[in-house]
Amino acid sequence: MAFPGHVGFLHRRDADATLPLHIAGKMRPLAIFLAFQKLFEKYNPAMKKAIPAAALFGLIFFQGTWAADPSPSTPDEQGDFLAGIPLPGSSVLAPLQESPSYKLHQKELNEKWAHCKKARYDAMQKWGEEHLKKEASSRDVVRYLFGGPDFLNAFAFFPDARVMVLGGLEPVGEVPPPESLKHSSFANSLDVLRQALGTSLYCGYFITKEMKGQLHQGSFHGVLPVLYTELALTGNRIESVEMVSPFGSPGVKITYRRPGHGSQTLYYFQADLANGSGCQRFLSWLGDLGSGPAYLKAASYLLHSDSFSQTRDFLLNTSTLVVEDDSGIPFRHLNNGNWKVQVFGAYTPPLPLFSSHKQLDFDAAYYTGANGGPITFGAGYHVQPKQANLLLATRTGKIEARPVAVAQASVPAQKKNSQATVKQTAKLEPASQKKTIPQPDTATPAGREDRHKSLAVLEDEERSIRDDQQLSRQERIILLQSIWRKQLAVMGLPPDAAGKSTEKATPSTKQIPIQTAEPSPPASGATDT
Repeated sequence: MAFPGHVGFLHRRDADATLPLHIAGKMRPLAIFLAFQKLFEKYNPAMKKAIPAAALFGLIFFQGTWAADPSPSTPDEQGDFLAGIPLPGSSVLAPLQESPSYKLHQKELNEKWAHCKKARYDAMQKWGEEHLKKEASSRDVVRYLFGGPDFLNAFAFFPDARVMVLGGLEPVGEVPPPESLKHSSFANSLDVLRQALGTSLYCGYFITKEMKGQLHQGSFHGVLPVLYTELALTGNRIESVEMVSPFGSPGVKITYRRPGHGSQTLYYFQADLANGSGCQRFLSWLGDLGSGPAYLKAASYLLHSDSFSQTRDFLLNTSTLVVEDDSGIPFRHLNNGNWKVQVFGAYTPPLPLFSSHKQLDFDAAYYTGANGGPITFGAGYHVQPKQANLLLATRTGKIEARPVAVAQASVPAQKKNSQATVKQTAKLEPASQKKTIPQPDTATPAGREDRHKSLAVLEDEERSIRDDQQLSRQERIILLQSIWRKQLAVMGLPPDAAGKSTEKATPSTKQIPIQTAEPSPPASGATDT
């Protein structure tokens, strides 16, 4: 005996495609009642008067089996779900994993994670076991202040950290229960999440500008879905999630655990690390947690600038060890009696965008006993291992007993959003370089000659960037955008004037539109990662 056609609504997969799962569950009792009514009317019209009683009996009998609301998904289930990890059939999210859009998400994310492990993550773990695990402080409070939501790389080096603190400019965001989303919204949100993770899994760092758009799209927004996914990919179980604001900036506290290990804590804060009262409050709270390692990667050379001296001094005074590439704390601050320094990989001059931050002393260290040998993974802005550098500084001097109240630096009054002054969001362009480009006086022959010379130099730089086969596609795009902005500035045009000028633009400014926002790198305040 077949049920009437509309009873197919009882089938869970059909319900998923029609309504959010939790609503579909509440509708099932009504569907059951209607099903019984149809059956009795069709097969025994004489019993029409008994229909209500019989249908009510069926409703009561089957409600416990079919209509009970499933338990809402937990953050741990949500992490596995976002990471493409199969869930048990008892999970409310299991049916969603059968949809075509989810299977596509699972396939693409698995491929990206496999590439990340092979190209970088596994090798980083091995290096960390050899060089960091023996340091007792590697299990203390890890400060990855310019990391954005880059838990992956920090966990590769410091898997046993009791506490890990990440900082960035990206909002914390939220992860709504996936079972509460309509199918169309759910599919789009998974696609946006893959995009947000893409650059990090392939290159090892996030790009702030990319994330600024991606993390505001879809239902899974902010860094929280990224952190959930990274925790699940690395085999961690999420025990609890709590929104916190201990020093005024929004943040999240996640307690997680690896099988066979105790609970660990991950903090992420949306915080500005440029000098100012907000930075002081953050560093004071961080100092109360205790000392520990500092990790810096693809940090836009921000700590080379006096605008970030409070953060730099805090890390120098309170860190037990420092792991960084050349974009972190300048080498000269570590090359003294307080630190034992080892350098790994090879010193490659900074990208042309950061050419003013070349460190001859860092380079010279590779020709001394401080050379620790090659590395087999990319680091910072250098994705290729043969071009990447890494520094490990272990404290030999005394650490401050009570880290910081950082002395108030004499800096200009901060605007309400200091990113507007320092432009941290343009991660691949350090604050120290964000100066107004002098515009030649074109009213005189000498001024016009100066302009032509400046444009010629910029065209040569553009050509060298295009011809540099060592740059990744993303690095090349970011560097070219910087050149185009400089060309427009030399011509006295605003950044968005490409194609609108009455003067003859260079070929590059005609061919490709100029973005008015500065390209940002990897993580916070930097958002590096």
